[in-house]
Amino acid sequence: MLYTLCMIMNHKHLTIPYREETHGDFAQEWLPHKKVSGWWYLTGYLQDLENPSHLYSYQYTVIKPHIYGMTMYVSMIGFTNFQTKEHLYHQRFGFRGRKIFVNNEQVVFQPYSKLQRKGNNFQLDVTTEELTLNLQLNSGKGAFWHGDDGVLVMGLPDEPRQRTVYYSYPNMPTTGDAILRKKNGETVNLKLAGKSWFDRQWGPYEITNADTYWEWFSLRFFDDEEIMLFAFPQHPYHDGSYIDKEGERFPVRNYSYTPHNLIEVDGYTFSEGWDLTIPGIKEEKYKIVPLMKGQVNLAYFELMAEIINMKGERVGYCFVELLPGVRGSNKKISPKYLLKKR
Repeated sequence: MLYTLCMIMNHKHLTIPYREETHGDFAQEWLPHKKVSGWWYLTGYLQDLENPSHLYSYQYTVIKPHIYGMTMYVSMIGFTNFQTKEHLYHQRFGFRGRKIFVNNEQVVFQPYSKLQRKGNNFQLDVTTEELTLNLQLNSGKGAFWHGDDGVLVMGLPDEPRQRTVYYSYPNMPTTGDAILRKKNGETVNLKLAGKSWFDRQWGPYEITNADTYWEWFSLRFFDDEEIMLFAFPQHPYHDGSYIDKEGERFPVRNYSYTPHNLIEVDGYTFSEGWDLTIPGIKEEKYKIVPLMKGQVNLAYFELMAEIINMKGERVGYCFVELLPGVRGSNKKISPKYLLKKR
């Protein structure tokens, strides 16, 4: 009886009200919020401990879109092998129940992924046809609010509902292992170590409105400092944060960036490669250069780039998320993409 009760409680799905300026702390706001969209999102770079020159990146996202009064859950898993230039992407959707649920300790999307909070640390377990990934993530410098005490404008300052609440764990030392399964039956076993960045974001903004789509940059410098840039070039509007090595966060709104190229993928226009200027912060000027072509997830980019200073030195890595509709057209992502299996 006690075991059955524990299992029921473990699978209980919890939700909380959406609060903006009156939001709670990081732990309280882990849970999904009623009648708004949100996501739990990890990206990281990893090196093979047996071959340190071998570099990989990963993405884990569980998104809870609230569209037309309906709520579902979508699992998005990416893994990139920069040696072979292979980018794996796995996506499934479903509705909450015994296999898909969120409680105070975990986000579960069985049988593909489970993200657990263990005190201030995380455990990520992923299984797809091509990938098994098990990672332990230390909280590092801890979590930080973005915007104005966590409240961030989604590109439309004059529309009060176009808002989210947003925090990050930007510097999470990460260890673990992976198994890559090839189509010919061969398997590759990896022992991995690197850094991860966790985002928790939610709000009532219109997820199907291209005016709220973004270009997002998370700069992860090798000196243990980070910069988050959240830009809406179709308006223009942008925001951001600088987190120094002592763990102090500073708003960043005085910056500019220029794309090296514009490219088209499946009818969508994206920027590619960027010159970045951030007056008064670190070395102020950088180039953000993608490590490889591709890393497209159905209709958006989730790519890893290198940060190059004006001396030509690689000083960090940057993850870039690019949504369509922000460069030269108002073409939005159709909700049907959330229902696609891949």
